[in-house]
Amino acid sequence: MKKLTAVVLAILLVAMVAVGCSGTAEPSASADPSKAAESSESAAQPAEDAGKVWKIGISTQSWEHEFLKNMVNALQAIDESMPDVELVIVDSEDSVEKQLNDVDTLIAQGVDGIILNADSVEGSSQAVVAAKNAGIPLVELVSLTENEDYDTFVGTDVKASGLLAGEMVADMLGGKGKVFEIQGVMGHSAQINRGAGIAETLEKYPDIELVESQSGEFTKDKAMSVTEAWLAKYPAGEIDAIIAHNDGMALGAMNACISANRPEIKIIGIDGDAEALQAVIDGTMAATVVDDVETESKLAVEEMVSILNGNEPKGKILAEYMPVKTAEEAKVWLEKRQ
Repeated sequence: MKKLTAVVLAILLVAMVAVGCSGTAEPSASADPSKAAESSESAAQPAEDAGKVWKIGISTQSWEHEFLKNMVNALQAIDESMPDVELVIVDSEDSVEKQLNDVDTLIAQGVDGIILNADSVEGSSQAVVAAKNAGIPLVELVSLTENEDYDTFVGTDVKASGLLAGEMVADMLGGKGKVFEIQGVMGHSAQINRGAGIAETLEKYPDIELVESQSGEFTKDKAMSVTEAWLAKYPAGEIDAIIAHNDGMALGAMNACISANRPEIKIIGIDGDAEALQAVIDGTMAATVVDDVETESKLAVEEMVSILNGNEPKGKILAEYMPVKTAEEAKVWLEKRQ
């Protein structure tokens, strides 16, 4: 019995030695410092995270504006088509205070990045500060802040739209006439830069007089009221053209002119909204300058994802404005917008 026990013990001892040898024959990857480092570096690269979804907060101007509806529609389509992003889109309702509060809320919710369509050049700058203090990248879309600490601006050279609108008016008037301007919200980057472009162009035509400029606050109703006051003040022959800083205001001016039976007044807008494009087709608006916000929105989201994946910000990405002054041109863009 003791002999049998000794044999069994001997067999067990041999087996244990064999197991021990097999366990040290090929060291595991974790035992190799270089391989462990490679594994750690791979895990640290966010672009390689399987199934990673970036949560991106987006604060925009009021969705009441047709241009902003186009932007939001584009962003919602992007959200559905890009599996690696979750877009949280918030309407500031054209309130700088609400926009700043919304950005603070997005930060508190733990978004990975913020896209800002600023309400105000000056007032919305604090949103950039808040994002940077939280260590969150920020991309500005379409409208700028005076705080240039953002990562990338995606949009257009806003002044170029004013330059184009001014050139179209000068061409339509043959370089001579009386022009009125309906401005956007005072202090907004579009109001500042579009106005500068219009003024710069018209200065080249000494026989064109910029008679009055008033704010229509980017709204159709306000612009209609401004135009009605002008029509009451200036009889036929005293207003040759009206340039509006966006299509909503151009449509308000158009409605006022139609009601007053003043079809001779040429109306030019900016943005390329569907209703304005249809008005160009119908001949009730002379022209519009298309801002391709669908492309700009896609570029903004793609740039944010690129930044979050560890790539250097591009700093500035610009899309081109397109002048539309014929029914044929308007039809092409209307099909895209619809």
